[in-house]
Amino acid sequence: MCRILAFGIITVLTTSQVSGNSLNEFFQEQNQKLNAFFKDQLNLVEDAVNTSYAGAIHIQNKIGDYIEDQKKKISDDVNNYVERVQESGRNFVDTYSFMPTEDPLSLLVKPDVVLSVPSLIRRNGYDCETHTIFSDGFLLNVHRIPRPKSGGATSKNTVILQHGLFASSADWILNGPQKSLAYALADAGYDVWMTNIRGNRYSREHSRYKEKTKEYWNFSWHEVAVYDIPAVIDYIHRVKGNAKIAYIGHSMGTTILFTMLSVRPEYNNKLVGGIALAPEIFISNMESPIKSMASIASGVAHTQMVTGNYEFVPKDSFFGRLHKMCEAEHLSSQICNNVIFYVCGEDQKQLNETIQETFLANLGTGTSWKTAVHLAQMILSGKFQPFDYDYDERNQRMYGADTPPEYDLTKVTLNITLFWAQNDLLSNEMDVRKLHEMLPTTTQMYLVPFPKFNHMDYLMAKETPRLVNNKVLETLSETFQQSNDIPRNY
Repeated sequence: MCRILAFGIITVLTTSQVSGNSLNEFFQEQNQKLNAFFKDQLNLVEDAVNTSYAGAIHIQNKIGDYIEDQKKKISDDVNNYVERVQESGRNFVDTYSFMPTEDPLSLLVKPDVVLSVPSLIRRNGYDCETHTIFSDGFLLNVHRIPRPKSGGATSKNTVILQHGLFASSADWILNGPQKSLAYALADAGYDVWMTNIRGNRYSREHSRYKEKTKEYWNFSWHEVAVYDIPAVIDYIHRVKGNAKIAYIGHSMGTTILFTMLSVRPEYNNKLVGGIALAPEIFISNMESPIKSMASIASGVAHTQMVTGNYEFVPKDSFFGRLHKMCEAEHLSSQICNNVIFYVCGEDQKQLNETIQETFLANLGTGTSWKTAVHLAQMILSGKFQPFDYDYDERNQRMYGADTPPEYDLTKVTLNITLFWAQNDLLSNEMDVRKLHEMLPTTTQMYLVPFPKFNHMDYLMAKETPRLVNNKVLETLSETFQQSNDIPRNY
């Protein structure tokens, strides 16, 4: 820059002429020219600086935009990965550690609310295994308690526990080690396998479909019964070789059992017996207010699915977060009690409020709108039948008839004990007796000896050992003893 200025000064001086003017005038003129020259140079420098500054700002903005884009991309990738991690039953964070929570301190303050099923089981001193079983594209995670808390060998006598709607394997352990059926069975020497149906938080993965797609959620409990539970039974037989398996289901878990035995009757011989807690095979006489919603279920489901919502009561929905309102110290906890009583039957005496928040935290684990509509169809029709597609062409293609045929209960030859309760608003005595009369085998009915016992008390009542578990253990003992005299082809 200095060299340029010096060259300019010399040029100005050498190109000027002194012609008759006084020396003073000459220098004034040269001074003006120099000032003009310096002004021009300063303008050029200022323009160059401004141009460079604008360029620098532009580059800075471009770099900033690029950094923000990369941060967003990385954040999206991380969030997608975490979502897959949290939703996959095979993943460490979900299956082996704890459930996603907005408050990390919950793990210390309320571990039973936050911990996953395997972690809860181990926390209570029992061994736990997670077995992943492939069925119809889904990866099903089954939680196993292979032996008693005291240790010892694994028995060949095996029990499958199948949960109901909105639920998971957590149903069978949340009442604690002294009251939960899974622990009672394990301590009695049974090898306990707790299933998780497709779409719930422990069986979320699919080999082809993403969980936001319509194809992923195109199932009801029919597919669970026809594909998934048979896959679990076959898997256990392969793993154990000499297994004798009994099945215990609660609520929709009983629907799955009777569907499987009707559609795939060969599985009557792959089980040694069954127990149906609160059977839901015929449900048209239910007294729960849920019945009044059946007529609008199909329309609501259609509206939801048109907008891309194929999952029924997802974990991040209002109902999926209901447990936050039902904390024991929360003012609305009594309202939550009343909601349970309103839907399932009132039973203040057996309500175990200490586990209510934990229990509700494990609801809303994922199922399809098709499942909800299928149950609504059973309420309205009074029939036990496959899904009604509500237009003749689709039904003709699926069933060869304008309406779906009823499941053939005469094919159910397995000995099954039916547990029922007088105050169960979802599993009515009239419907249970209808089922009992239609089964071809001699089936025992057991009335829970507590007048106010309701639909959820099987899982969370204060006196489940006396009212339910002891009878279950007695029934299983007789079942497995009888199976020793009956040859079966697995």
